[in-house]
Amino acid sequence: MKWKLSDKALATIKAVAPGLATALGGPLAGAAAGALVSALGGDEKAAEAALLTQDPATLLALRKAEQDFAVRMRELDIEPERLAVQDRASARDMAKTGMKPQMLIASAFVIGYFFTMGALLFGLVEVDGIGAQILPVLVGALTAGLQQILNFFFGSTLGSKEKTELLYRSKPADSP
Repeated sequence: MKWKLSDKALATIKAVAPGLATALGGPLAGAAAGALVSALGGDEKAAEAALLTQDPATLLALRKAEQDFAVRMRELDIEPERLAVQDRASARDMAKTGMKPQMLIASAFVIGYFFTMGALLFGLVEVDGIGAQILPVLVGALTAGLQQILNFFFGSTLGSKEKTELLYRSKPADSP
């Protein structure tokens, strides 16, 4: 199940059902999304609308969905954290067998990215019409791809993600 949630809906899930929010970002995303959808209306649009209303009945249903999901995972003997550890271990094992194809593809992408950005920055390429409208999307997609390559080779830790979330939710020291 591929489900793109709005930021507000995702924030609601993170606040009320952090276990489900975590599962949505990992290898159990499909199961977690299915649990959310079934608990909040039966289809993705109804579930999203329910999350955006944030009425007490919805929040209780969301909390119950998280508890039911946790019970179901225990029944199936699935531990989400263990799956995440296994996922990282398999990536490390892949590196033991040789990374030449990944390195070649990543190198070609990075060189192409900086060549393209340089050509745009220094005016070597002129973009008109529909191309000018598509260019920001293309640059965004290329930049996101570059970030993924950097994360693959240099790592992106769960701790860093959690730190960012804590900073986002924190209040400045001098605030009331």
